[in-house]
Amino acid sequence: MDNLLLKQHSQEIELKDLDESKGIVVAYANVYDFEDSDGDISAKGSFTKTVRENSKRIRVLKDHNPRITLGVPLEIDAGDSYGLLTTSQFNMSKDVSKDMFTDIKLMVENDLSAELSIGYNVVARSKSDKRVINEYKLMEYSFLSSWGANSKSTVQSIKGIKNTAQIIELIEKSYNLDYSDTRLKQIEELLKSLTRAEPSVDTQEKEADILQNIVQSLNNFKY
Repeated sequence: MDNLLLKQHSQEIELKDLDESKGIVVAYANVYDFEDSDGDISAKGSFTKTVRENSKRIRVLKDHNPRITLGVPLEIDAGDSYGLLTTSQFNMSKDVSKDMFTDIKLMVENDLSAELSIGYNVVARSKSDKRVINEYKLMEYSFLSSWGANSKSTVQSIKGIKNTAQIIELIEKSYNLDYSDTRLKQIEELLKSLTRAEPSVDTQEKEADILQNIVQSLNNFKY
């Protein structure tokens, strides 16, 4: 094992299915034969052993926080030819799970980048190419807070939103979704704050500032 500490790797969610009635999300938590931002490449079969031997201990978390479980993995398919395919059952009776599920739905419907991340140890790498991970020990996979934890990454992921009016429209859409009462009150306050603001100057710098303010507000939601 080349790293005894739990590592994390995140990527944009590649969603296959979303069942609102049951709170089920089917998505790839990792993709094979693709070099990630850390320079790692997951080989096909790299999750086979850990899923077979450790599946009952793998958790579904929010932001890698072991104290915030969103639900349970119904199925983890390490044999899928494209990547590690997960089927997660969210606990929709918990506000944090209900809100995260609704975040994912909102992001996907508006062609924005939601993110999924794995927590793991590396067990074995290829001797011929150290970038290639041949075996993982998977501890958990996490759905990340809406609009991401990193504000710079977030601004890049929502660069298609051009002005304040579009930002307000997106937040209004979120207000009309099936969030918990606590989240709805927070969204309402954010929306009021934005609609009270003076019109913005139509420049990239100003837009980035607005987006970062919204990101910060959304990421400050407490559960």
